[in-house]
Amino acid sequence: MRLSSTIPAPDWRKNRASLCEGFKDLAYLPRGRTAWNSTLSALAYSVRRNRAGAADLAQWATMHGCPASARCAELGVHALVLWHGTSAKRAEQIRERGLVSKGGVWAAYDPRISHGFTRSRAKEFEAGSAMVVLVIDDREIAREAEPDGPQIVRFFSSIAPECVEYILYDDRIEFLGEKQADGPKPWASARFKRHDGQWVPLSKPPVRFDDEHEYATFDEWLTLSVTRVLTTLGAAAAIEVFSPLYTALRPWNVLDHRMIFETLDRLCGEPRLNRGPVPLFKLRHDPGAGNGPGRG
Repeated sequence: MRLSSTIPAPDWRKNRASLCEGFKDLAYLPRGRTAWNSTLSALAYSVRRNRAGAADLAQWATMHGCPASARCAELGVHALVLWHGTSAKRAEQIRERGLVSKGGVWAAYDPRISHGFTRSRAKEFEAGSAMVVLVIDDREIAREAEPDGPQIVRFFSSIAPECVEYILYDDRIEFLGEKQADGPKPWASARFKRHDGQWVPLSKPPVRFDDEHEYATFDEWLTLSVTRVLTTLGAAAAIEVFSPLYTALRPWNVLDHRMIFETLDRLCGEPRLNRGPVPLFKLRHDPGAGNGPGRG
């Protein structure tokens, strides 16, 4: 059943499955960290794009510890972000030669579409999965491609390697652009170790979190991290909170889902519904407005 603004949401603490509504690919995630990060980060981009009509690629990249794309910044309003699903084995060839196909090359606006193809390729050929993030000049689309449905574009010929900006493998995201943008700066990772039965920072505390904050415990890092995500985005679906947290954390098993939900409950209270079935979290006292979305 789809929820609307006139129907109260179920208690999300008792029915957390509602937080993943509309993201059937989550059912295919393995238990380990592999693919959890890459799949989650792709779906986090998707939910932002579908909610706002666009997603800021620079914002998405930096929240996941990657440099922003200078190509995307230079193209500005003409930057078109497309996703292509493939196998990890073929992705290594794409790094060097770009996307080559005699029958054409397909790419999607929404990474959920590409992820479905990625999963089938990885299963069929047992070659791992990968997703390629392309930045195309939309002024060239009319000459080089045609729509193949509302969410897919078919290119008549190869796509040059300089259009490949990121590749999402099962366990990492790699920046492949020819040049990084001057800003924003990628969010740093956090490393912890086990000591006397507790997780403590690998570096001697206090550890620098950003230009203004430090943390000495895991709980402090978690609070700062959730606050930063919600401050950056203004309001966020749970998947948008999970994704940058798990991307930044070493080792990943320091954090379980319950900790994130409890922190969201403490900082936000009940999630809100906003023109759709996905509950959104917002800080009770918003420290500042989120960044505006770019084109994608």
